[in-house]
Amino acid sequence: MNIGILGLWHQGIVGSACLAAAGHRVVGSDRRQDTVKALTAGSSPIYEPGLDGLLGEGLATGRLSFTTDLSLAVKEADVVLVMHDTPVDDQDVSDLSGVLADIDAIAPALQQTVTLIVTAQVVVGTCDVIRERLLAARPKLDLAIAYIPENLRLGQAVERFQNPPLPVIGTSDDRAFSVAKTLFGGPDVAWEKVTVRTGEMVKHALNGFLATCVTFANEVGNLCDEVGADGHRLAQVLRMEPRVGAKAMLFPGLGFSGGTLARDVQTLRGLGDRWNLETPFLDGLWVANQRQNELVVRKLTEAFGGTLTGHTIAILGMTYKPNTSTLRRSAAVEVAKALIAAGAKVRATDPKAAEDAVNAEVDVTFLSNPYEAAARAEALVLMTPWEEYRKLDPARLSPVMRGNVILDTANLWKPESWETSGFKYMDIGRGRKV
Repeated sequence: MNIGILGLWHQGIVGSACLAAAGHRVVGSDRRQDTVKALTAGSSPIYEPGLDGLLGEGLATGRLSFTTDLSLAVKEADVVLVMHDTPVDDQDVSDLSGVLADIDAIAPALQQTVTLIVTAQVVVGTCDVIRERLLAARPKLDLAIAYIPENLRLGQAVERFQNPPLPVIGTSDDRAFSVAKTLFGGPDVAWEKVTVRTGEMVKHALNGFLATCVTFANEVGNLCDEVGADGHRLAQVLRMEPRVGAKAMLFPGLGFSGGTLARDVQTLRGLGDRWNLETPFLDGLWVANQRQNELVVRKLTEAFGGTLTGHTIAILGMTYKPNTSTLRRSAAVEVAKALIAAGAKVRATDPKAAEDAVNAEVDVTFLSNPYEAAARAEALVLMTPWEEYRKLDPARLSPVMRGNVILDTANLWKPESWETSGFKYMDIGRGRKV
């Protein structure tokens, strides 16, 4: 098939590369010249395992190309994929203006018969708005629309695109359903067909549920710290119960971040406001998560006797999660900002985040590795649990640091290995406070 893609970031770049690898002719488009230039040269601005190889293969075969001309991307397309990574504001509320602007821009260039599939993170009802705008511009357009809830997960995006874990297509159109099945996972996937609005709500509800699991585990973990119970062993046992599930997101630690789960919690709350329905559960979940993400500042302030002014803190890991280069709404970025606002000096490192990208988000001293970041620091905070951090040597860190405070927000390390080297080790949810 000839495929035109709107939006080139995590979704659009991964989708472009994977679909080209599957044999389709793909033209990816984005208004950002620097992004398109980098991709055309075979350099992805994001990191995902397996992505670079697929990108290079697609460019080499000629099946994959990129452009800033949205009309050029869609003019020969049988299928148009709307794959924007929809931005959020500092309260995690979605901004759909870019998506709708691109829809308006492509309307004159679309083929007379076209299938449009939306995977961008949009608010329920957006696909109807897209249909209305396109038909207002092109009344005789033969348009079929489907919505697929995006479920890539950063760091696993390629694998999950090729093997979708939630095979749901929202459409009432047989043509759109057939095309979507063919492109996303192939004929062997047992797809569920629902209405467009049900499909849009699936995304909101899924992330709302996952956010609930995270927040519940965190509150129980906080209680475990007070009573001397191990919240992580507790979570392991709970996952043995079939009604809970072996893959339940029950891991005491910091709250959710990255603008993914939070986006849909905010969307659901916004729908409540729009339809004059109270959402006390979701409102409480939001407040609880915000407070959980303030835990780092509270713990460090307590460790330093009530003030962070003048203290130097080193942060390990700045990305939203391991195996990605994404910084958007990263908990580490938010924590760094809060520490600086409290008077601390912040040093930081990350194996995949670029220094200029980090400093565009927050003014920290960025170093190339954990040992350089920890030099002269009074506290070391593990924020993103990259696998390479697991083997850090406490005995090597001890002589270069000016303090001995360790805060392991991901509970990655064994406390004993740090305490035997003279560190004051703090974690979350293991019940070691008593």
